[in-house]
Amino acid sequence: MYGPTGAGVAEHLDFEAHQATAKSGSTVKGSAMDRIDIITGTLGKAYGVVGGYIAGSTDLVDMIRSYAPGFIFTTSLPPANVSGAQASIAYQKSYMGDRRLQHVNTRTLKQKFDSLDIPVVPGPSHIVPVLVGDAGLAKAASDMLLTDHGIYVQSINYPTVAVGEERLRITPTPGHTVEQMDHLVGAITSVFDTLGIKRRADWVKEGGRAGVGATASKEAERMAPVWTDKQIGLVDGTAPKTLSSTKGDRAIVDLKALAEAQRRFDNTLGKAGFNPVQTAVEHARNAELARNVLSHGLQVPTYLSAQA
Repeated sequence: MYGPTGAGVAEHLDFEAHQATAKSGSTVKGSAMDRIDIITGTLGKAYGVVGGYIAGSTDLVDMIRSYAPGFIFTTSLPPANVSGAQASIAYQKSYMGDRRLQHVNTRTLKQKFDSLDIPVVPGPSHIVPVLVGDAGLAKAASDMLLTDHGIYVQSINYPTVAVGEERLRITPTPGHTVEQMDHLVGAITSVFDTLGIKRRADWVKEGGRAGVGATASKEAERMAPVWTDKQIGLVDGTAPKTLSSTKGDRAIVDLKALAEAQRRFDNTLGKAGFNPVQTAVEHARNAELARNVLSHGLQVPTYLSAQA
């Protein structure tokens, strides 16, 4: 979710330098990634698989391999999961569009909440923590969102956060549409009204909580996001657009990144008969045909749009 090749926050701290060496894979001397002794990451969530990894010097990794109970007593990941992770990493290294769109959507959602005085705990990341400030209300809000609005949002309580700083943790994705975000904002507003949950103005009167309402000025509370306007593409107009279901938008599949992911398996599988690029192109063509038959009452779901 961060960095020009998706390697994480450490890579993102030297964004332009790593972007310049992305194809060569050369180490950026003196960068955060070069100075940090050990980097950990997950293969779940953004990569869509399971597991995790560490990266560091040979000696440090060998020491952890020898002494870490969490590794010693853990069963190895199945080959299918590892292959899926390898394909996901290869794709994301070659295509930055998903990361950029996620942070476009994050900014949009925060702006929508801000306009309705919904309290969002300040932060620079893709996480949108909506402050509730009470464990019982946070659980009730989570339940109501699911039962009444069909939205699953986890409530975060002590000990994950301090008592009195309970919240709803929301994470926009590049796949969320304008309509889905509007539905979420409307649902959150309804739940706040129904349960009498405090808005930002209420926290201002109480002196603030968890960085919300400590000052009457919203600008003073805001944190600069990790992704800058230039990195997202807002400066030169190349920023991706939030998908719209009413306009028939579909998630983009970058064909060059897809081909790169496929090449990772050529050494082990040979030139596989399955061609993901061709499959994506055929899917896009079929999607065009599907739209042509909607007028006849046949509903055909279409999700992807191929991009050269």
